[in-house]
Amino acid sequence: MESRKFACLTAAIAFGLSLVGIAGAAAASGPLQDVVVKGERIDPDLQRRVSYADLNLAFRPGQKILASRIRSTANGLCWDLNGPYSTDRCTIDAIDSTKGQVAAAVERAKRQMAGLPVGPAVAISMVIGAR
Repeated sequence: MESRKFACLTAAIAFGLSLVGIAGAAAASGPLQDVVVKGERIDPDLQRRVSYADLNLAFRPGQKILASRIRSTANGLCWDLNGPYSTDRCTIDAIDSTKGQVAAAVERAKRQMAGLPVGPAVAISMVIGAR
């Protein structure tokens, strides 16, 4: 009889902990929002969005396409701001401003593949410093 009570108590505790874990994960994963990296001054000319709603970032091919889109957008942004005098540093800074967002988007895709709750796929926001 004691072993049956112990088994029931253990199952109840495990079930309770799993509910707490699921609730915590759901609260932590909340809906994703655009992330904007801010410099000293932000104006629309210094910011670009890169969509990934059509990509599956859980797998490497989708991640490579997103990286290509980000690099292309960074080159275009720096060209728009600096013309032929655009520097590699500008492009690198623009790409670097997206790294945290890309990591979050990849994690979101992996959670989605695992059947966990996630917010909608949106876009990456790229910002560079003042002109």
